[in-house]
Amino acid sequence: MKRYRIIDQKQIKTKQLLLTPLNADELAQEEARESDELLRGGIVEMRRNVLEHPEDALWYTGWRISLKKDGTNVGLLGFHGLPTNKTVELGLNIYPDSRGYGYGQEAIEALCNWAFGSTEGYFISVLADEKNEALNCVLKKLKFYRVESPVEGAFAWELERPASAWISFYLCIGLCLGLALGSSFFGSQLTGLTIGLAAGLALGATMDAQDRAARKRENPPVRIDPKVEETKE
Repeated sequence: MKRYRIIDQKQIKTKQLLLTPLNADELAQEEARESDELLRGGIVEMRRNVLEHPEDALWYTGWRISLKKDGTNVGLLGFHGLPTNKTVELGLNIYPDSRGYGYGQEAIEALCNWAFGSTEGYFISVLADEKNEALNCVLKKLKFYRVESPVEGAFAWELERPASAWISFYLCIGLCLGLALGSSFFGSQLTGLTIGLAAGLALGATMDAQDRAARKRENPPVRIDPKVEETKE
């Protein structure tokens, strides 16, 4: 079973940023600095979960967003726990004086890529205040799509992990092996090529089918078609 301990995780680097998962002591420092009661409560919850779930702490903690050039802290983001029903929730806070520089988009994209490469979760969800035009615009740019929101006054967004493309991968392998081994084992490169491509196609199709089956969810949220939404308005 894979572990998601903070001590094992290296910083995630992007063009402008460093994303660093915070341990319990660092979260306590963040809590002391935070003046917003709601955000401070969220940090308290993060710290409690980090202490209670050390093997999965990366899914509960906050990730500090800092600038690569000088280390300035510009915000915090993090997940709300392990994936449930193939879905993990993500939250973000860019500090007011650091907004408008693209940090939020860069940080969200980087942590989504980390999540899709590290878990059985296939969907990332974000709740954004309807009035938060900047965040909603960022999520749209990152190819999130709207779903029905469980919270009044908030837009619900989701991003799905890209579908696998094992067929292309194994077709290439089959092509190479068929050409290389055709003459030696079958007396004909054409025969080897045919067998290699057939094997690659079969294996790739099986892997892709498994990926499609693995991402199926019970009672998935209803996706909102923007065209339908505009018509209603």
